Amino acid sequence: MDCYFLMFDTIEVHAPMNKSSFEKRARALRQQLLQSQFSLQGSRHPVIIVLAGLDGSGKGVLVHRLNEWMDPSGIDTNTYWEHSDEEESRPYFWRYWQKLPPRGRIGIFLGSWYTQATQKRLLSNIVDAEFEHTCRKIRNFERHLSDDGAVVIKIWLHVSEATQQRQLEEKAPRKQQIPRVTEHPYELQGKYNQTLAIYEELIEKTQTEQCPWHIVNGEDRYHREINAGEIIRDAINSRLNNIAQLTQVPGLPEPHDFLASINLDESLQKDEYKRELRKYQSRLQDLAWIAYNQKKSLVAVFEGWDGAGKGSAIRRVTGAIDPRLYKLVQIAAPSDEEHARQYSWRFWRQLQRDGRATLFDRSWYGRVMVERVEQFAKEEEWKRAYGEINDFEQELSEHGSVVVKFWIHISKEEQLARFKDREEEAHKRHKITDEDWRNREKWPAYEKAVNQMIEQTDTEEAPWVLVAGNNKYYARIRILKALCKSLEKALS
Repeated sequence: MDCYFLMFDTIEVHAPMNKSSFEKRARALRQQLLQSQFSLQGSRHPVIIVLAGLDGSGKGVLVHRLNEWMDPSGIDTNTYWEHSDEEESRPYFWRYWQKLPPRGRIGIFLGSWYTQATQKRLLSNIVDAEFEHTCRKIRNFERHLSDDGAVVIKIWLHVSEATQQRQLEEKAPRKQQIPRVTEHPYELQGKYNQTLAIYEELIEKTQTEQCPWHIVNGEDRYHREINAGEIIRDAINSRLNNIAQLTQVPGLPEPHDFLASINLDESLQKDEYKRELRKYQSRLQDLAWIAYNQKKSLVAVFEGWDGAGKGSAIRRVTGAIDPRLYKLVQIAAPSDEEHARQYSWRFWRQLQRDGRATLFDRSWYGRVMVERVEQFAKEEEWKRAYGEINDFEQELSEHGSVVVKFWIHISKEEQLARFKDREEEAHKRHKITDEDWRNREKWPAYEKAVNQMIEQTDTEEAPWVLVAGNNKYYARIRILKALCKSLEKALS
């Protein structure tokens, strides 16, 4: 990782700016910021502004100024100083994905994905390896956003210990004279230097050419606001002019033929199927309640060929789980709301709370299958998606979720027989579309995409379960068994 780290002790010191000079520069800057903001509308670029700094560095005052200088109707300000149960019961980055601005809008984050790592480091609740791992996840998160078109602007407001002390101890201009000291003033407890050293380390480890940090001297309010405004203006204009450092996507080797190794002759007779169905549905029912009591989430992904039997397999799963304990998410073409955000947003927002199951009938793998083959996604987009998917699933796993992914495989001949059956049976005709027939003509392209998907995303945290689907009875029991096994392994 290229590093352009600026040590705090090398920050340029300015003479205080007088009010008339500030107002003159602010008038011009305000017009420029407004023009940059209006130019965003209709573009593919959201703007994500991270404002960081020690308590008392003027972050809140700067947010007020930015909303004054720009059109506040196009700005979403997000604060993270209190954590809700809803946030704590999902993977850490969920709370931030919920608030990411759509394309053409600006999101200000006052408190961000940097806060938790810093506080844990300060309280010695995180070791070096974990801190480095957290920094890597942050770099990946920001890179995925930037690769998708986001303008990620990270500003650190730096103040001296004396200035911070004065800012935090001064009285608010109210009758009750309420002190402006935060609930957890870590820096006031003789920890200014320690806290600053941790932030230096964090900034250094998350400084990239693609998403750089900007260090702003916060001692003088006028300089601070002008400097921050200019940084935001320049970053937006650079991205609108297509000046961006995107992640280079490496080439991919020919994938191994995983599908060829699946024994499609596997089968179950009806009587045996009924016995197995009762057994494993009963077991899954019990495990779902144990998972609820232990606050363990299940995330199950169902993928497969058109006509492979995903729907009928899912019905056997949902038939075993209390409806209060799961949500079935059926994925189709993205809506306008989903199209306006980074690809993963639509999946992050569906995650259920700890102890509940989220079942995806099709999923984020559409990008590396349908969107790849049908050319709805550019080559660099679907190639980058493998890394995004692995990071997403790793985040789920590290939170404690049980991730199970099924690919239901059938032969081309079996698919044809099922398609014809659907056309002949009145109650099944709704299941067959012209698109299904078109997709069938591209079987070799889809086969290669599936094999590459398995090769690139079969991980220890989220392994693929390849299911022989020519016999529906066998496939359903195979899926129920795998879910039970995965839950039993995760539950105490």
